[in-house]
Amino acid sequence: MEREIRLEYLYNTYGKARFLNWCRSLSIFRFIKSHSYPDDLNPDRFIALISFLNTEELSDLIKIMKIKPQLDIEAILKMETVVSKKVTINDIPCFFEINQFLKNLVFIVSGTEKDQFDLDDSTFQRAKKIDDFLISLEIDFESSPYNDDYCITPEFYPNIWK
Repeated sequence: MEREIRLEYLYNTYGKARFLNWCRSLSIFRFIKSHSYPDDLNPDRFIALISFLNTEELSDLIKIMKIKPQLDIEAILKMETVVSKKVTINDIPCFFEINQFLKNLVFIVSGTEKDQFDLDDSTFQRAKKIDDFLISLEIDFESSPYNDDYCITPEFYPNIWK
């Protein structure tokens, strides 16, 4: 029942047809609803998560993603922590995180030109372009970046994908 209420809120906020199109059109990215303030200072956003097994695989993934500015892989590997940067992936702006502890790469697309906490079709288009690029690389990704009700995925919300 709780999920249905949240979906109604999202349908009212973004428009039902528009929101369903966003979710159904993305293969790797998932819509993440921000948690209630003050628990979450992040906006609603699109997130993609790719896991890696070891530093060699991390290095290989970074090399094929056309990230600008180019990342210093050696420096990142020495940090052994979370690295978060605003970058472009295949010339599309996003935030990019490398979490060596959890062994994952996270791509975050959010905000509009006017408001970093707003989400509209331009935000979706950025996520879609990166999504299409990542699909072309034939990389395995995590269908559910987060295991909670705020992550809109086929596993948690199968009716959206019908």
